[in-house]
Amino acid sequence: MYQKWKCEDDLLCGVNKPKDEHVLSTFEKQHVPGLYAPELVHKEQPFDVSIKVGGLQTHPSEPRHFIEWVELYCGDTFIARAQFSAADTYPEVTFRVMLWHAKGSLRVWAKCNQHGLWQTKREINVI
Repeated sequence: MYQKWKCEDDLLCGVNKPKDEHVLSTFEKQHVPGLYAPELVHKEQPFDVSIKVGGLQTHPSEPRHFIEWVELYCGDTFIARAQFSAADTYPEVTFRVMLWHAKGSLRVWAKCNQHGLWQTKREINVI
């Protein structure tokens, strides 16, 4: 019998998100990027956005398993990217950014070389 294939069943297809944001598995805690930023910012005023992958449970950083990069967006607008190497880095970065518009929430993508793309979103108010 033919069985329909679903992208949700494959870690390397699409963007991974926790099944339940309130109850994370150990695996999810290692991969979901933490996004730390003020809830309210002023237009054209700089502020810090910190990203930490594995903040709830340390993600491995070894030659065969590591976070390759993180990217920061506001809505669909690309803001910044940090690249990491295997075994020599800890996937944590702070960007000093300034928003000229309020086009959606802040969004982070983190890429694990073995377990694909992971996303976190957070609303931000620009006044």
